[in-house]
Amino acid sequence: MRFVVILKQIPDDSIKEEYQDVDQLNDSDKNVIKEALDLRDRYGGTVDVIGFGPLSAEDVMKETLTYGIDDAFLISDPQFADMDVSQVAKIVAAVIKKLGPYDLVLCGRQAIDGDSAHMASMTSCALEIPLIAYSDEITEMKDGSVFATCMGDQMAYKVEAKTPAMILSIREKNKNRFPSVPDIMKTYDGTYKTKILTNEELNLSVTKRKVTQLRKYEVKSSKQQKLVMINGKDEEEKAAQILQLLKQKSVI
Repeated sequence: MRFVVILKQIPDDSIKEEYQDVDQLNDSDKNVIKEALDLRDRYGGTVDVIGFGPLSAEDVMKETLTYGIDDAFLISDPQFADMDVSQVAKIVAAVIKKLGPYDLVLCGRQAIDGDSAHMASMTSCALEIPLIAYSDEITEMKDGSVFATCMGDQMAYKVEAKTPAMILSIREKNKNRFPSVPDIMKTYDGTYKTKILTNEELNLSVTKRKVTQLRKYEVKSSKQQKLVMINGKDEEEKAAQILQLLKQKSVI
């Protein structure tokens, strides 16, 4: 079987500090990679990882190689810059098709940049395959079908879909996995390499069109707000002070 993991788009260096340290894999991506490796242990096959972003994202792709995946691909081209999630999904889907037959495509819940949570649904649409959303566990794969337990608002439910299929995974209870010394050495001595995919070889028709438009970007101050102590002889007097304070702050 062939399992494909999609890593989330990585924020530009100029704004990454507003999100997190993206020089390493975020927890959501690690969980999805571990889940794919668990599936490879159970059913055999390969695990490929696909990332989308600037060339600086190659450091993140290197970390995936230290976990023992089979191949890492980074889609990176100036023509692909400043695209929204719908266009990224189409490009990623085109690459998945180009790389050959696959059984499952796995994706984490949300990205840390646009935070739109639409990558899985849009990619599955572009691939024209079923989507299993909010999968907490892939229980079985057999006879050309995948079975999963998904989390709803109030209960868990079981889902079956024909493969190939897209899995939007929220699973966190994966087997503990750590980068191995041999894989680390082969990654950083150049034996294992991330394959950079540009549009020169992909030959995709690119039309920049934005579904969303950024109208304002504002970084909130990290300065600690002034603390206000509420003093009163009883609860009623304290409540009156809180009410007056909320009105002064235009909260109510």
